[in-house]
Amino acid sequence: MRKIRIYGRKEYGGCVEAEALVSPKPLQGFANCNPERGYTTERNHPLFKVPYAGKVLVYPSPRGSGGFMSYGRGQLKPAAFVHTETCPLAVACAMVAHIPSMTDFETDPMTVIETGDMVLVNADEGYIEITKKD
Repeated sequence: MRKIRIYGRKEYGGCVEAEALVSPKPLQGFANCNPERGYTTERNHPLFKVPYAGKVLVYPSPRGSGGFMSYGRGQLKPAAFVHTETCPLAVACAMVAHIPSMTDFETDPMTVIETGDMVLVNADEGYIEITKKD
């Protein structure tokens, strides 16, 4: 198995390892997610009704003024956030929901991580480690 380590900046601490779910498009969590069912409800989005619960959610950036605050209300939440651009509302969501979150990577994780890869998010030490799926 091939492992790739990428260093970045912690937004909210913690350490977790889980399967990656990659969104090629930005996500809006407040108006377009169902925290009780654990998926995005935005029609025409590549992750429409794809379960995100327990996954390392990899996406370019949060979108919209609502951020991801609704994740904090539901039981079915992502294991971690990995994104290339940030906003204060995404950080607030990570804090409220206790979801490790990282951004500002030395290499764009969107070019390395694929859905199904295992990703260790060690926000406390400032890196992610990707184990490529076979």
